Amino acid sequence: MVLKAFFPTCCASADSGLLVGRWVPEQSSAVVLAVVHFPFIPIQVKELLAQVQQASQVGVTVLGTWCHRRQEPEESLGHFLEGLGAIFSHKPWFQLCRERGSKSWSCKTTRWQGPASPAASGEDQVMLIFYDQRKVLLSQLHPPAALPDRQAGDTTASAGGLAAVFDTVARSEALFQSDQFDEGPVRLSHWQSEGVEASILVELAKWAAGPVCLFLTCLLSLVSAASACRVFKLWPLSFIWSKLSTCEQLRHRLEQLTLIFSTRKAKNPAQLMRKANMLASVLLDVALGLMLLSWLHRKDLIGQLADTLIPVADLRLLVVAVQGLIHLLVDLINSLPLYSLGLRLCRPYRLAAGVKFRVLEHETGRPLRLLMQINPLPYSRVVHIYRLPTCGCHPKHSWGSLCRKLFFGELIYPWRQRGNKQD
Repeated sequence: MVLKAFFPTCCASADSGLLVGRWVPEQSSAVVLAVVHFPFIPIQVKELLAQVQQASQVGVTVLGTWCHRRQEPEESLGHFLEGLGAIFSHKPWFQLCRERGSKSWSCKTTRWQGPASPAASGEDQVMLIFYDQRKVLLSQLHPPAALPDRQAGDTTASAGGLAAVFDTVARSEALFQSDQFDEGPVRLSHWQSEGVEASILVELAKWAAGPVCLFLTCLLSLVSAASACRVFKLWPLSFIWSKLSTCEQLRHRLEQLTLIFSTRKAKNPAQLMRKANMLASVLLDVALGLMLLSWLHRKDLIGQLADTLIPVADLRLLVVAVQGLIHLLVDLINSLPLYSLGLRLCRPYRLAAGVKFRVLEHETGRPLRLLMQINPLPYSRVVHIYRLPTCGCHPKHSWGSLCRKLFFGELIYPWRQRGNKQD
């Protein structure tokens, strides 16, 4: 039987200790999340794992032992590592070891029959798979509808078998909150082994986001209540509001801002991505609008354009064409997932379409060592999945109808119809 052990690359230099993670029986694989360093008290390790299970709802347990032979191993350490299987009973029990002064790794499994009597080691073969814990933690796995082409020496894997691995790492964030510099009784090694990654500016932004969003939500609710007043539903105000595209844009943006500044937490990563895309769309729309207004008001360009276009009979076709282009540009900004595209460009591993495995080492009598690399989602799939709904303010006329109206004079004199024309 072939067993797979997913081992984080950040723990390759960890001191000897216990392998903490989750066993996925349907995949016959073990996902290692952290290494518990010596010395430790077993009851304290069990209490830590119980707290993590309660917080993350993930069956985190001790999978086996980890031995890093920086020096010649002592006989007492070897016997102690073997005896831990009686305290933290798990089936199968992994014994992973990194040889001293070389890149060789050894891994064997033992299936314990009872608390004190081990069974004979079976014929289980172990496949050791290294993964970047930080990237897997921050990634969101998508169905691999269009994976990139296979490369030489690489194999692709289905997302169904890897969903448990990504889900385990993502939901075990409570385990990564403590690191080896904490004063707690249990010292761990994981992706934050060099210290908790945090920033004062980020923490201040998190603290300030709540009150700011609450204030803006109240302000937007007042604006919505004012816009729903009966006065604006009377004629001719209702007629004007229905004909002006600016009012439709304001209504659409008001709905987006209400969703963005809502104090409710996003239910899933897809909703969080949608909020981020809406925020990026609003910011870009406002920035482009301010730039256009500043350019038009500089040197009285609005007056110059009016003086140039009004005497020309063709006021109108150019104006309508520019208006249509502005509509299309605004519609594109409203629907384009700018944040997702920027995330795909700067952090491609955040949007994962699948993984590929690259062979690191394969020796006879040694476990097969593979490196798991994340395949990013193609740009076309990013646009298809995270595309935002538009406001529906499309141009009312096509280019063909505009040219026909220009030919018959209806575009220059819109109050005249073809039936009222005289020779």
